Amino acid sequence: MDAAICDQVPCPMPVEWNGAIAFLDRDGVLNLGKAGYINSPEELILLDGCAESISALRHAGYRIAVVTNQSAISKGMWGESNLKRIHSTLRSMLLAIDEDAHLDIIMTCPHSYGEGCNCRKPHPGMLIQASQILRNSSHSSFDWWGTKPQPINPLDLMVGDRGTDMGAGWAIGARLFKVDAHTGLSEVIERIITGEDGDEFKPVN
Repeated sequence: MDAAICDQVPCPMPVEWNGAIAFLDRDGVLNLGKAGYINSPEELILLDGCAESISALRHAGYRIAVVTNQSAISKGMWGESNLKRIHSTLRSMLLAIDEDAHLDIIMTCPHSYGEGCNCRKPHPGMLIQASQILRNSSHSSFDWWGTKPQPINPLDLMVGDRGTDMGAGWAIGARLFKVDAHTGLSEVIERIITGEDGDEFKPVN
């Protein structure tokens, strides 16, 4: 099965990189989700405070990796060119609010449930691939149903609004922060920056 779609843009860091990555879901974390997918740039509605929260993460030393399931591509509803337009607009909207709200990389799984890929969350393939690109290293192994793995960096984190997001983050040992889909990243940014523990999660076999 083909890997996730990678959209990487070299980004300036306002402070020195602390070695950690903030993995963020897209819909319900950065923008308002929509039944039937976000099908065009015009349908993007940013959640309040998400740009400022991304900036706060970058000022705390994190690189930002967005990891999103978008099976509309596999279903033939639209293709990679439309995805690129949506993500280009997302980047522009964030930077229009805060000049430091850069996204280092956006990983997209285009596959449908049941296609057998390892990138569709709750599988951790997108997170592993993003880590390989940003760090030139990644987790060599993980135990999906066993003990939560040790992360590459103890500050690594995953923010999402669904159990599938939590599962993907759990599988690489990241700190987990589950948010309400109408509040998004700003709901947990203070907890992240102050170093509070993430949310408890146990994968179900």
